[in-house]
Amino acid sequence: MAIAILVDENLLAEKGLVELTVNRTFQMNMTADEARRYVHSWLIDEVSSNIGAEMPTLILSDRPIWRVPAWLSFPRYGRVGAVGTVDVDVETGKLHNPTQCKAEIARCAEELAQRLPSYQPEQMMPIARLQANIPAASKLFLEDDELLPEDKLVEDLMLLSAE
Repeated sequence: MAIAILVDENLLAEKGLVELTVNRTFQMNMTADEARRYVHSWLIDEVSSNIGAEMPTLILSDRPIWRVPAWLSFPRYGRVGAVGTVDVDVETGKLHNPTQCKAEIARCAEELAQRLPSYQPEQMMPIARLQANIPAASKLFLEDDELLPEDKLVEDLMLLSAE
């Protein structure tokens, strides 16, 4: 499995020889894909159904975390842009600061959505989309004695919904 590992910029010199040895021991209780799916569900349930999760990056900090990017998308536009990240502890599987994270992602998504052109629905159905050679349905005529009284209809509907 190939994963990205982010190294703190304070560990690297801007130029010159860099020797980097990673000697870190921790329990990996959540895979990258499990973190992505967990965050994706959380985003849909807690933030917006238009925000999804991408594959995360492993961040080796005080506690190792999966940093999962969140992307805004709309049916008409597709993927619009990144709106933040969600950090998940690789050992516990818990989100870091979910309340603050939710507010920041929602704010960024709203800001990004405001920059999009407003949706203009088509005023008429294009002829090309209409089915050809389909006969019109015949009209249904009911006599008064064939109609149920309104109170009977309500009782029947209540019985159907209770079953």
